[in-house]
This record gives sequence, structure tokens and C-alpha cells, in this order.
Amino acid sequence: MEKMKLNIQQFASIGLKRFRFGVLLENGLSYESPKSLEGAIESKVSLNLANAKLYGDDQVNDELDEFTDGTMTIGVVDDPDDIFAELLGREERNIDDSETDKQYVSKSDDIAPYVGFGHVVPKRKNGKKVYKVEFFPKVKFKPFVADKTTKNDSLTFTTPSIEGTIYENVEKEWLYQATFADEDDANAYLDSLFTPAA
Repeated sequence: MEKMKLNIQQFASIGLKRFRFGVLLENGLSYESPKSLEGAIESKVSLNLANAKLYGDDQVNDELDEFTDGTMTIGVVDDPDDIFAELLGREERNIDDSETDKQYVSKSDDIAPYVGFGHVVPKRKNGKKVYKVEFFPKVKFKPFVADKTTKNDSLTFTTPSIEGTIYENVEKEWLYQATFADEDDANAYLDSLFTPAA
């Protein structure tokens, strides 16, 4: 399926689903088999744009805004050690002689891989539900340690969030979007963006 960048359509968002990522391969366009993060809670994106203005006759004759990079912050229900080890470049080791008990070690020289990252956003359009896919083809996430709090008189959930940097890929693309009437079609499109290695 051809990858396309579509115009942003402003509909009311009513949910967030299916955080998916795949490690970007050396060719800069293909990915390892995608994996899911557990429980999408939120996704916030801010962009950094290079701005240039051309002045002539004491006025602005032209103006250019160009994407440089962006920051993505995502919240999830849980941060399983094995999944986040792959996302952040952590080392997996056996505990003693066990083949099933694993420990995941963060080191000062860890190098997180570039990944493709996407999700599905349920929306309302003209009284009907639609499903918007957003896919960022090149992202690198930063090490983190989730906040914790002790139990008290009121029950609260503490969930992890992780920050990443959005880059353009080798084709100068940084975001793909498409909206579907059927959720299965949206899911299939998202999965298709993780082009498997030949």
C-alpha cells in the first residue's frame, strides 16, 4: 500500500487506541515486526518549525515555515520490561542460571533505536464514528523511570509516560495520516505502514 500524507481534518476526538512501534532498519524505510505498547492513555505532540521571512519594500514578501523536529509524549497503562527494553535499547540478561527469569539493565551508553510509531484515534464526524490513523515514521524515545506513590486513603492510578523526538525519514516525511469509516480498515492501514524487511 502506498504511503500517503493527507490533509489534517478537524473532527472531535473521542478516544485513542493501538500504540504500535517497529524498529527502523538501516534502509530508513522498513521496520522490524511491529509490537504494541500496553494501553494507550494519551499522546501529545509539539513541533519545532524553522521560520524565514523575506522582506522587500519594508514589508514581508514571503514567509516559510519548515519542519525541523518535534516532541512526542505518550502515556500508557503499563511499561513491560521486555517491550521497553527494545524501545529504549536496554540490555536483557538471564538472572543466575535461569532461562526464564530476566533482568533488564539500563547503561549510560545505551542507544535507543529509531522506530516508527503510530496509533488510531476514534473521532466523530457528522454524527458518525470514524477512525484516524497517525503514523510517525522516525521517532527516538528517551530513557525514563516511572513515577510512583504510596497507597493512601483515596485510590489513585499512577501510570508511566515517555518522551520521544520526532524526525523526518530519508524521504523527508515525518507524518502520515488517513481516516477510515471502518475500524478494521484503520487497523490494517496502520499495520501496513510497518513495511516488512524484504
